[in-house]
Amino acid sequence: MKTTAILILAAGEASRMGEIKQNLPYLETTLLGHAITQAKQTKAQHVYCVLGAQKEAIKAEIKQEVFFIINEAWEEGLGASIATGVKALRSKKYNHLLIMLGDQPLMTAAYLNKLIDKANEQPDTCVASGYKNKKGVPAIFPESYFDALEKLSGDQGAKALLNSDRSVIALNAEDLLQDIDTPEDYERLLKK
Repeated sequence: MKTTAILILAAGEASRMGEIKQNLPYLETTLLGHAITQAKQTKAQHVYCVLGAQKEAIKAEIKQEVFFIINEAWEEGLGASIATGVKALRSKKYNHLLIMLGDQPLMTAAYLNKLIDKANEQPDTCVASGYKNKKGVPAIFPESYFDALEKLSGDQGAKALLNSDRSVIALNAEDLLQDIDTPEDYERLLKK
C-alpha cells in the first residue's frame, strides 16, 4: 500500500485580503480549519500544514490535530513553502505527497480521495487538478518528483512542473478551485 501525506500550504501573508485570511470564519471553523478538516477525512496517512506569516495567530485558531511545518522564508512565495514542506517530509518516506492550498474552501475530501485513488492506480505518475486547459493543485506527486519540488522557489509553486511535458494526469476540478484572495472573493464565498 502506498503511503500518502497531505501538505496544506498556508504560509503567505494574504496582503490582498488585508487580514489573516487563514483565520476568516467559514462554516463551523476557519478557512484553513476547513481545509484541514477536508484533508483529515481522506485516505492520506498524515496531514501537514506549512505556516509562515502570522504563524502563532493562525496556530491559535486551529482546533484540529495537525502537524505544522514552519517556512521561515515565507516571503519568497509558494515555491519556498513547497520546498520547505518536502524537505521536512523526506525522511518520513512517503510514496506520494498531495499538495493543496489552505484557501480553496470548495475543495472536498471526496475530490482529494479521487486524486489519491488515481495516484494509487498509476503510482509513478503525477495527478493534478485540471481547469481551463491548465493543471494545478491540489496535485499528488510521486516520490520521483520530490527532488524537483525541493528545488522550487519564488511564487510560481509547482505550476511549471505540472504543465511541463511530463505525463501528468489531470482530473476535472473546475468547480472546486476557487481561491479566496480578496475581500470580494470572501463575500462571494459566504453568499454560496
